[in-house]
Amino acid sequence: MNDLVMTGGTVVLPDGAVNADVVVNGERITDVVDPGAGCGERVIDAAGKIVLPGGVDPHVHLLVGFMGQRSVYDFESGGIAALRGGTTSIVDFALQRRGGSMMAGLKHRRKQADPVVTVDYGLHLIATDVNDDSLGELAALRAEGVTSLKVYTVYEEDGLKLEDGQLHRLMTQAAKDDLMVVLHAENAGIVEYLRAEAVAKGHTDPIWHARTRPPIVEIEAVSRAIQFSRDTGCGVHILHLVASGALPLVQAARRDGLAVTAETCTHFLALTEDALLREDGHNFILSPPLRDADNQAQLWAALTSGVLSAVTSDEVSYSAAAKAMGLPSFADVANGCPGIEARLPVLYTLGVDQGRLSLEQFAHLTATWPADIFGLKNKGRIAKGYDADLTILDPETRHVMSPDSDYGDIGYNPYSGIELTATVDTTVLRGAVVMERGAFKGHAGQGRFVKRTTAQRPDLP
Repeated sequence: MNDLVMTGGTVVLPDGAVNADVVVNGERITDVVDPGAGCGERVIDAAGKIVLPGGVDPHVHLLVGFMGQRSVYDFESGGIAALRGGTTSIVDFALQRRGGSMMAGLKHRRKQADPVVTVDYGLHLIATDVNDDSLGELAALRAEGVTSLKVYTVYEEDGLKLEDGQLHRLMTQAAKDDLMVVLHAENAGIVEYLRAEAVAKGHTDPIWHARTRPPIVEIEAVSRAIQFSRDTGCGVHILHLVASGALPLVQAARRDGLAVTAETCTHFLALTEDALLREDGHNFILSPPLRDADNQAQLWAALTSGVLSAVTSDEVSYSAAAKAMGLPSFADVANGCPGIEARLPVLYTLGVDQGRLSLEQFAHLTATWPADIFGLKNKGRIAKGYDADLTILDPETRHVMSPDSDYGDIGYNPYSGIELTATVDTTVLRGAVVMERGAFKGHAGQGRFVKRTTAQRPDLP
């Protein structure tokens, strides 16, 4: 007798969707069999529903402080929100403070997360101080299962920005120690002078956040990162890519065989810069900024062609009150928006239900490829021997998004008004049912730190 069987659902396997039963023993998937052939101590009827690999979101910010504000979600509550949205694994961030060590940043972050985390998680290490000592720590980070270094090319005022020389030096050593760089790619010099000019002229409405970060800001920084990758041999993943002009750069780099990948985010696929013109436009201030509808269409095309390899949430759960603290100037509003819970249902609604993505592509972008790129071994696939991280999506239940849709007291939802054409019915983490129809069935600390391995980057179709 098996421990758990999901029976009768449309199961999304790496090579396509089939009607099948998924068999689980302990924490692992032990088989995928014909419908009705599985038997277990617990049987979950998935008839009429879609069985997906548990979502993998490699770009989230839980328990974070930035621009003077703190997030609502920590590793417990943010993990519960993730599970409600069908995500079972995340990669968050540990911060190296300037003047401090990378290993100290890692230890501090694990101390915050391990006792309470409710999903499986890994960490990127935010590198802010490149010197002989910190470069000497890269091999130790790799041994601890941290295989990626987050770099900002902006936010000097927050002690985050790396200059070009520092970035090139970091990438040179990272290539030797088998780490990759994940990059927030914006040209700080252009942003800083355009922002100062706009504020000086009294242009402080939210739309000026986008106008002071024109597409060239991102395109130039992506181009520079690719050239650094070509020179150093260090893999680069471009975070939250939105400027469509950067897509040909990523495509060409991948065609040339460079270790370059890129993601976009749910909000870029669902929203346009028109949101910044609304009365509550400050809630949509994030970096890089929302773009127009033509740009958005090119992002969707890049997902279907495989140029983009992941859709992430870039989750930052600042409350409505925290976002409003920066008013009246866009320059002082904390950047970011919540989305960890909405990622899968919104992408299904706009992607699969509207014919832009197949179920197989949907699973690749939300689970399989993120797991591969960031070395989350045994995650992201429904296959024998993989962790039994499973999500049942109900494509018959509709729900209109509102501020009440989110777990916790955030006070606004960037996707308000969107009618979802599917909802998460059940979420399984390593063989345990931890979420049923929005109700959390697990406990604080059930998640584990995942030691990540070398990246496996998907080929272009």
